[in-house]
Amino acid sequence: MTRGIYNALITLLSPVLLWKVSKETTELNNFSERLGYTPSLPIKPVIWLHAASVGEVIAATPLITRLQKEFEDHLLVVTTVTATGARQARKALKGKGVQLMLPLDLPWVAARFLDRLKPKVAIFMETELWPNFIYGCQEREIPFVIANGRLSDKSLQSYRKLQSVLETALAGISAVAAKSLKDAQGFIDLGVPSDRVKVTGSIKFDVAPERGLLESAKIVRAEQFGERPVWVAGSTHNGEDEKIIFAHKKVLEQYPNAVLIIVPRHPQRFDAVAHLVESAELPFVRRSSNQVLSEQDSVYLVDSMGELMLMYACADIAFVGGSMMPIGGHNLLEPACLGKPVLSGIHLFNFADVAEMFDQEQALIRCDNADALADELIGLWQDPAQITDLGQRALQVVSNNRGALEKQFQLIKNSMQKQVVNEPAN
Repeated sequence: MTRGIYNALITLLSPVLLWKVSKETTELNNFSERLGYTPSLPIKPVIWLHAASVGEVIAATPLITRLQKEFEDHLLVVTTVTATGARQARKALKGKGVQLMLPLDLPWVAARFLDRLKPKVAIFMETELWPNFIYGCQEREIPFVIANGRLSDKSLQSYRKLQSVLETALAGISAVAAKSLKDAQGFIDLGVPSDRVKVTGSIKFDVAPERGLLESAKIVRAEQFGERPVWVAGSTHNGEDEKIIFAHKKVLEQYPNAVLIIVPRHPQRFDAVAHLVESAELPFVRRSSNQVLSEQDSVYLVDSMGELMLMYACADIAFVGGSMMPIGGHNLLEPACLGKPVLSGIHLFNFADVAEMFDQEQALIRCDNADALADELIGLWQDPAQITDLGQRALQVVSNNRGALEKQFQLIKNSMQKQVVNEPAN
């Protein structure tokens, strides 16, 4: 596929794409952002970081903090694709930056956005490769850096269909900070010069609890759960909640006072999950109700955003969702950095490299089905020493692999310095 054919196709599809992204907005965003228009921004040099959704924003949070600290005289602009990502980005920015929705990858839209923003560097997290934004940055001599770069087998196959479009664009990328050798080779195969690809590890390992999180968790734990056995199922998906609820009912046969904290991945599903819990005849409380669990309540439905880490901290045991269905899993490192035992399903292809590190340290329990999940939960509560040991093993995996943040930050900083050197004098 040539660049001309790609632009023709995305132009033809633009009405559908605009309709689709119109559902992904927040009260603080304007639909015109999808067309490359930006609000009035402070007159400062701009650093542009793009993170598609919640997971990428969470992974980028240590980098966001570091950029803010190092470049206090710059404006950090974070774009996202999803509304949940937008809210998470604003939380990560802590009022010291701007969040916008990513415009469509149409050539004139990308050009409008770049000409308005005039970033000193563009940093794209993980797997986002949009040809017209990459070309636009090259034409304006804006360094383009891929941070925490990863390419799943599925993503690599998809991008190979666009290889003729991407190849020239990727040849001009300033740097790729790849999570692993496999990811690095994937970017090289797509057309990034090998001398611009560095294996840095994942900045996800530089995750740490926010200040005050553990204290807040102690308060919530005391108010809501007390000494009851508590497990959390985080970032759950459609088709997965039923299995989790089934597992919890089996747990209740052995531990009648056990509590399941269930945190759906997408806010659109809060009501549907509430209906599933109700249909299973399990008394429950929604977090948004601000009610305290009674002794009869056995499920706590977290129908709020941005509180997953808090809920992981409240629980004895963590199950990471997106893994009992072929979704590919979610971030195992979030509960691990809190020293919690980590359980998952078997579908972890989006985090295969991280999961392998956990397996090497025997720090992850994979459950084939709902029965196996229930059995593992019961077994852990029957052996508190194993809960402590498994949690410490998970924490050790995180500790052993920290340091990618500094390597990736230096790649970004070096790219910006090269741009300054290459800028023509006025």
